[in-house]
Amino acid sequence: MSNTTRICLTLILFAIAGRASNLRGEESELPPNHSVEPELYATGFEFAEGPAFDRDGNLFVVNYRGNGNIGRITADGTASVWCVLDEIAPIEGKRSQANGLKVDSEGRLIVADAGGGRLLRVASDGKSAQVLADRWNGARFKSINDVALDLMGNIYFSDPGGSNAETPIGSVYRFDITTNTVTQLATQLAFPNGLAVTIDQRHLCVAESSRYRVLIYDLNGGNAENERVLIEFPQESAGDIRGGAFDPDGMILDEAGRLYVAMWIGGVINVVDVASGELLRQYDAGGLKATNCHFYDGYLYTTVAAKEAVFRLKLGVKGFNYN
Repeated sequence: MSNTTRICLTLILFAIAGRASNLRGEESELPPNHSVEPELYATGFEFAEGPAFDRDGNLFVVNYRGNGNIGRITADGTASVWCVLDEIAPIEGKRSQANGLKVDSEGRLIVADAGGGRLLRVASDGKSAQVLADRWNGARFKSINDVALDLMGNIYFSDPGGSNAETPIGSVYRFDITTNTVTQLATQLAFPNGLAVTIDQRHLCVAESSRYRVLIYDLNGGNAENERVLIEFPQESAGDIRGGAFDPDGMILDEAGRLYVAMWIGGVINVVDVASGELLRQYDAGGLKATNCHFYDGYLYTTVAAKEAVFRLKLGVKGFNYN
């Protein structure tokens, strides 16, 4: 990394830290639990997952009009199949099927290809794709689930590998955007799922679905250290908070650094304070099997597999601009 790049990143981090500090005092401005009615935004998804917005307000969601497709909904509401992964990135003996998505700083789509076990980067026009990684130490990835980006463009991704609480064999990796190398950050996890790099760029949050919790790591020179539990989600309901064996799935941060976690079976979005591990709020996602979420223009967009649809919640807060 050049000195100029280091200086620019430092200035960005200072600006983010100051903005987040100002916004922490506004947490009370979040709507009360279950007070926001989810609005149906789009339907037609065979398995709705991986919502991601680009800077022009285009929403990308996987499995539109069929598994393996990536759909795009433009700002004026026009929906279409944006690309078919098996056509632009065929893989012998397998069928591609995207799961998690993020848009990078150049408008390209970073794709967790669960079907092909690959990390893909789709060109901004959707007409071609590059395989960034498909193996680590010679072993092929099994089923890459979700992706997250840091401010430098490095990619973090999870590979559950068919793991569960009894067989914790899942792993989390980092793709270095400068060297094009893959590092294993954590392993022996019980279905690692959604990921998020905190806005100060110092920590990585990982949903460990089969243990109903979120883990947090310290990021240090391309490695993840000091694994600990950020939050264990309640197994029983209390007051207006629904509890149960709800698997945490995809997640996203708002500009104040709060973590929004889609709770798969629960059909809710849990909002977590990263500094304290406290559960701040809980909102209805729009239906059961809530898979993921993403912010745009004051709304939180949720993908709900049971409804084959995208919903949106008017929370009045903005998402953290990870790209």
